[in-house]
Amino acid sequence: MQTFYPGHFAVYIRLMSEANNSSSPFGGIGRALSTPNYRTYWIGQIVMVQGFWIYKIASGWLMYELTKSPIWLGALGSAYLLPIFFLGPFGGAVADRFGYRRSAITMGGLGAVIALLTAIVTWSGLITPVLLLLFTGIQGLLFAFEFPARQSLYPNLLPRKNLSAAVALNATTFHTSAFTGPLLGGVLLTTSGAGAGFAANAFCMAWMMVAIFMISTPKNLSDRLAAKKATGILNDLKDGLRYTLDHIDIRLLIVLTTVLSLLLRPYLDFLPGFAGDVFNRDEEGLATLTAASGIGASVFATYLAIRGRTSGLTGYMNMGLIGAAIALILFALSTNFNFGLVTLALLGGMLVSASICVQTLLQHTVDDEYRARVISINVSLAVGAPAISAPIIGWMAEIFGLQYAVAGSAALALICVLPIGLKLFTRRKEIEADNIFVET
Repeated sequence: MQTFYPGHFAVYIRLMSEANNSSSPFGGIGRALSTPNYRTYWIGQIVMVQGFWIYKIASGWLMYELTKSPIWLGALGSAYLLPIFFLGPFGGAVADRFGYRRSAITMGGLGAVIALLTAIVTWSGLITPVLLLLFTGIQGLLFAFEFPARQSLYPNLLPRKNLSAAVALNATTFHTSAFTGPLLGGVLLTTSGAGAGFAANAFCMAWMMVAIFMISTPKNLSDRLAAKKATGILNDLKDGLRYTLDHIDIRLLIVLTTVLSLLLRPYLDFLPGFAGDVFNRDEEGLATLTAASGIGASVFATYLAIRGRTSGLTGYMNMGLIGAAIALILFALSTNFNFGLVTLALLGGMLVSASICVQTLLQHTVDDEYRARVISINVSLAVGAPAISAPIIGWMAEIFGLQYAVAGSAALALICVLPIGLKLFTRRKEIEADNIFVET
């Protein structure tokens, strides 16, 4: 029997991408998928991101069943994200020194092993809240090195003119999985338990590693990596931090990433509490809430991927920032499940719009020499900052109630993003200027 692997989708995807060129309604998506290396990467990512959401659903519900406590839910998010927050920039420097493919494959493969081990312990009935935190923390540690390497790899797999579309397409894939992943996770939870979700995550991670293994490192990237080895990891890290702080637009964009991650993104960690305590729903209710957020995110992200242009993104970013904060306030204070689904869909759409715009503008602005380090700093803040705020929000929820704690966090985010967004909007011509990117 012939072995089945991600590359077998290549012919279909190539035909789709050729049909969806710049003259078609799906021009941005078609341009991004027209490059074989990026197409292989994307096929791997389609499966991997399903595993992320399946794991999130399975671990969150399992922790809630074991403890019935929002503090433990916040701790679970912190265990996964805290290593990324502190080690993400170092992970980017390591990837620069040893290669993006090698770092991503090694760390992702180890992550798949840990996910499988978590499944085995869960099936055996030996899982405890502390063990679940431990396994999740190890996953976060490995992810701190895998994720910056993978995110630094894909911009080198396609022409610069298609980078904006690729950033949006990546986000579209991730947030589309926020609809399909929770549905799969909910089915696995109700039919086979949390252990099946952890095993599925292990398979999805292994699938991504196969896809990356099939990608050949571009020659210009290999040359840049070889040159950076002589400088040393710590010097690379210091130079990247200095460059980030000295560049006003990059600095402000990363501050926005921090605000979004600290004050808005943690709502995902508390959805099990909203499902059980606020809306009186079970596992299926949790999966439906998460999927609603994913549907909204998918719609908005798909639009930006098809649009595929940098011009005007600063305005879209500000609308997304303000809209996400307002939508989260409305969701947090609601007790009606259907209204909660609507506001979650808006929240997912607005939040992913702001995130895509920030990512694209960063990729558009940063110099090639510092790309991996800036990306790793942004990734560590985007993914890791909720590790700080989630336990605090959980603690506030114990005092004031879950709804008021989450609504208060959203209100604080709205206050913070308004002046920063306005400052960036006044500089939109410089940030969005086409001459920042020069085809090489």
